[in-house]
Amino acid sequence: MPKDTKSMLDVGCNVGLALKFANELGVKKVYGIDINPNAIELARDNLKGIDQVELYHSSANILPIQDESVDVVNCTEVIEYIPDNLRPFLIKEIYRVMAANGKLLVTVPARGVFHFLDPANFRLIFPNLFNNVSKFIGASGRELGYTGQEHSIVWHHHFTIKELQDLLEPQFNITHIRGRGCLLTPICNWLEWPFYRMNKTNNILYKKIHQLHQWEMSCNFNLQLAYNVLLVLEKKCELSKS
Repeated sequence: MPKDTKSMLDVGCNVGLALKFANELGVKKVYGIDINPNAIELARDNLKGIDQVELYHSSANILPIQDESVDVVNCTEVIEYIPDNLRPFLIKEIYRVMAANGKLLVTVPARGVFHFLDPANFRLIFPNLFNNVSKFIGASGRELGYTGQEHSIVWHHHFTIKELQDLLEPQFNITHIRGRGCLLTPICNWLEWPFYRMNKTNNILYKKIHQLHQWEMSCNFNLQLAYNVLLVLEKKCELSKS
């Protein structure tokens, strides 16, 4: 993120921790949007004390933000949760609200060799088994935040680079790309899931698994092996003049 960033939008802001961190780095104006109403309420609590905050409960294919008003847009682990027919609208909206020469930060699951191990799709491949395991473990998971919203949980898609280029490059230039995670990442996701489901993320075992997970995600992997991918993009200003 450029050091002179004055405003940032977090698409899929969850409970607002990325916005809080951005504000600590000097970003004065922060925007957040999330489809989960419970997450937005928690974000309001987490961002108390920040003078310039705008939070919206909505799907991200329509952004209630003025044209060219945001310096940086953060969109990490979000695009794969949006139905494929709505993804182009999201990218067009991000382009619309972003200031000239603005930066877009994206992370998404990558279609590396271990993508088939993704536990996020377990609920869709084996719905009855997932429901039975969930009842045994107890508590509620991600589906609670989608109840009654514009769309429900969709297939956790792992993108090829070609798919990302087709989606993003009409409006943006890709300036940086890096593969993240490999085999340990899906394994850690499987091991973390029961703790996350039961809201026991303070458990020492969960923390150790999460540390291992974060370590592998910090490594730079060949895109053929990568389980996830990070992209940094710049807005194509010539389009905004047309």
